[in-house]
Amino acid sequence: MIGSFPSAYLLVKTKHNADITREGSGNVGTYNAIVVSKSKATGAAVLSIDLLKGAVTVYVMLFVLGISYQTALIGSVFLIIGHNYPVWLKFKGGRGLAVGAGIFMILNYYVLIGWCITWIILKLSKTDILIANTLATFSILISVFLINKFDWLVISHNIRSFSINYFTLFSIVITVIVLISHFEVFKNLINKKSN
Repeated sequence: MIGSFPSAYLLVKTKHNADITREGSGNVGTYNAIVVSKSKATGAAVLSIDLLKGAVTVYVMLFVLGISYQTALIGSVFLIIGHNYPVWLKFKGGRGLAVGAGIFMILNYYVLIGWCITWIILKLSKTDILIANTLATFSILISVFLINKFDWLVISHNIRSFSINYFTLFSIVITVIVLISHFEVFKNLINKKSN
C-alpha cells in the first residue's frame, strides 16, 4: 500500500493538470514527471517522496517496530512492486529506482553510492538518462559482490537477525525487478541499434 502511493501522478495532476500516465513515456516516476510538467521542482518533489517511501518504511520496520531482517526485506520487495505496479493506476507505475535508493539508504548506503558513481560516469560520457539508469542498476550486483568480499562494507551487523545471504538474495531480486521495469528502454535501444 505504501509503495503504491502514486506521488508522481498526484503531484503532476494537482500542480500541472496533466495525466502522467498518458503523457511523455507514460511512466509514473521522477524523470517523466519532469518531462510532462516541465518543472524540476515537481521532479524533485516526486523524487523526495519516493525516496522517503523506501527509506522511512524500512527504517520503521527495522528500528521502530523491530521486525526481523528477513521480514523487512520481503516488505521492501513489495514496496518496489507496489510502486512499479500500483493497483490505483491499473498497474502502471514507476521503475522503482527512487524507492530502491531509499531502501538501500537504510540497508546499505554503499550500494547507493556505487549506483550514483556509475550513473555520474555514464552521464558525463553523454549517455541517455534512461540507459544510464539501466546500466547503473547493474552496479548493484558489483556492490553486493564487494560487500560480500570486504567485511568493513557491511553496515547492518547490529540489525536483529541480519544475514549477508539474505541481503545478497534481496539485492539480486531488486535488481531484476528494476531491470524488468526498464524492458522498454532495452527494446528501444535494440531498435535504435538495428535502425
